[in-house]
Amino acid sequence: MAGRDPIVTPLQAAVHRTLDEISRGLDGTTPPLGAEFTRRTSARLVEALRAVLAEHRLDASGHCELCHGRRSWFAMRRRGPLPCRAYLAAQLALGAAQEDATTSLPAARHHHHRRSGANLHFAS
Repeated sequence: MAGRDPIVTPLQAAVHRTLDEISRGLDGTTPPLGAEFTRRTSARLVEALRAVLAEHRLDASGHCELCHGRRSWFAMRRRGPLPCRAYLAAQLALGAAQEDATTSLPAARHHHHRRSGANLHFAS
């Protein structure tokens, strides 16, 4: 197992194991644990999601440095601003309406540039 991080792999496995346990408890494949389990589990999931989203701070233009890094003005000019991957995944997983997600995004601006080349009006 060369190249595997000895901390990340067990951490990732533990998180996925916990999520599997929660899923089994909520979908009825394990004995029902009652409203207290559901309340505690929901609170834990909300706090976990908020902790992840707290790392994805958006600037005034909605750009997330963690997801997309720093880009020069020229790179932002060539491609429209990309949404934060964490916020986009959260919104899609939570089932928010697609129109809610797109109404807050700035409209993409398309610029038409003239090609540089020989001046066609030049007579020789």
